[in-house]
Parts: sequence; C-alpha cells; structure tokens
Amino acid sequence: MVSFMFIPLTEPRLSPELRAKFVHVNQLVRWELTDSSGKYTGLVVVGAQPHLKGFQARAEFTIDLPQKGLSNSKMREVSHTVETEFVNKAITIVNV
Repeated sequence: MVSFMFIPLTEPRLSPELRAKFVHVNQLVRWELTDSSGKYTGLVVVGAQPHLKGFQARAEFTIDLPQKGLSNSKMREVSHTVETEFVNKAITIVNV
C-alpha cells in the first residue's frame, strides 16, 4: 500500500526543472511504498500544464532512486502501483 502525504510547495525536492514543466503547481505530494524488496519514495506534482487549447490539469510522478539503483522492471512496477493508488484514492486538486 502506498502512503501519500501533502507537503509544502517550498519542498527543496521540487526542483526548478520540475517546476518549469507546469504553468502553476497546485499540490505537492510525497509518496512512500514499502514491499518485500525495500522502501521506495518520490513525489507527485499536480498542477496546470500547457495544452493546445490552453491548460490541462496534470500529475507528474517522480521516484527517488536508491543508491544501489533500480531495475527497469522494478521501476515500472513501482510507478504503476503508485499511479494506480493515487488515482484510486481520488486525490484531487484544490485551489486555495
């Protein structure tokens, strides 16, 4: 099971390169997944990205790579699990 936690937009891991992909970042979510092979973490950045007809709400997922590396198959598995649970938990965009 993936745990999600909203964190401030001032989080240093929200790099200028990642922020530049968005017109406006609405939410920043830290995620954590532990399974039999280890503990995995990353971010979900939710915001508006440019689209042909204006802007579109999007979520971008990152994975913090462990020092020992991560196989492509494990990266796909972790990514799929996090993205699926994110959608299933219906984490929504809230503009304050």
